[in-house]
Amino acid sequence: MEEIITETLSKTILPYISGPNEISNEDYHNAESFKEFCSSSVLKLMMVSPKYARYCLDHPEKKQSEAMSQGSVYHSMLASLTNCGDLTEFESEYFVFDPPKNPRTGEPYGWSSKAYQEAMQAEMGSHGGKLPCSEAEKHTAQSMIDELLNGNPHLSRTVQHLIEIGSAEQSHFLEYQGQKFKYRPDLKTAKKIIDWKKTRIEYPKPEKWDREIIKYNYHISAAFYQFFEFLLTGKWKDFYWIAQEDEEPYDFLIHNAAEWTYNIDHSGSQIVEMNTGALMLTKLLEYWILCCERDQWPGYSIFLQPDWKNQRISYPNVPGWYSNQMFDFFDK
Repeated sequence: MEEIITETLSKTILPYISGPNEISNEDYHNAESFKEFCSSSVLKLMMVSPKYARYCLDHPEKKQSEAMSQGSVYHSMLASLTNCGDLTEFESEYFVFDPPKNPRTGEPYGWSSKAYQEAMQAEMGSHGGKLPCSEAEKHTAQSMIDELLNGNPHLSRTVQHLIEIGSAEQSHFLEYQGQKFKYRPDLKTAKKIIDWKKTRIEYPKPEKWDREIIKYNYHISAAFYQFFEFLLTGKWKDFYWIAQEDEEPYDFLIHNAAEWTYNIDHSGSQIVEMNTGALMLTKLLEYWILCCERDQWPGYSIFLQPDWKNQRISYPNVPGWYSNQMFDFFDK
C-alpha cells in the first residue's frame, strides 16, 4: 500500500485523503514518502527554534516508548470500533505478546530491557509484522473504552454517537502556499474533529486540563487540524478533546476547544473569533513558510530583537527571587 501512496504523492496529486487506516500510523509518522510533509507536531517545534524543527523533520524519531505503545493500543482500538464496529481492524494490526520473565524474580522483564526488546522483535517477525501489545495493555484499553461507552450517564451516549457516525485515522496531505503539510485526526465527522487524550487521575477536570493544554500545546495542534480541514473541505469544524484517565476509575470529560482555537459559528461557515492557539498557529505557519522559501533555519537567536547595532546579544535578567537571596558577612 505504501508504494501506491508513494507513487500518488510523487506525482504531486494533492490534496490526498487516505481511507480510514489505509496508511498505518507508523508509516504516516516515519515513512520516507511522507517525511517532507510538515505535521502539527513538527510545526510546534518551531517554538524551540526553526533549526530544531527542521532537524526533527529531517530526522524523524523512530524510537517508541512504552507510554507511546500503550497509547497506540488505546487509539487503535477506538479506531477499529469507529471504522469496523468491532475490534477486527485492531486484531489485524496487533498481537498479544507475553514478555519473557526474569528467572531470578519470576517477574516479566521491563519494556526497555534487552531481553524484552529482543523477544519482542522475534515475535513481531513470526506474526507477519503485526505490532505487539501485552495482555495488560489490551485489558486496560478495553476497560477505558468500556467506561467511555457505558460508564457515564451524561456523556457515554455522545461518545457512542461520535463513534457511530465518524471516520478514524485518515491521513491528509496537502499543499499550502507552496509547502507540504499533513494531519491525521483521531476521529472526524461532518461537523467535528475529535482527539482522544489519555491523562492522569483528576486531569480531565477543566482546571487541570487547562495545564495539560498549555504544557503540550494541544491548542496549536487543534487549530492546525481545524485550519487544514477547512482548506480541504471548505467548512470550519468544532474541535473537541476527550480526556480520559489512564488508571481506574478511567473517568473522562469532553472539552470543546473553542476558547483555545478557532471559535466557529453554528453553521460552520465562518470564524467567530481566533483565540490563542489559532493566533500562535498563524505565526508558526507564516515563519515556517518563510524558512522554507529562504531555506534558512535560524536557531535561538531568532527570538532576540536586534539592537541598534543589529546585534542579537542576550542580556539574561536576574530573577527577583534570586536577587532577594543576597547575603552579607558580619564579623566583629
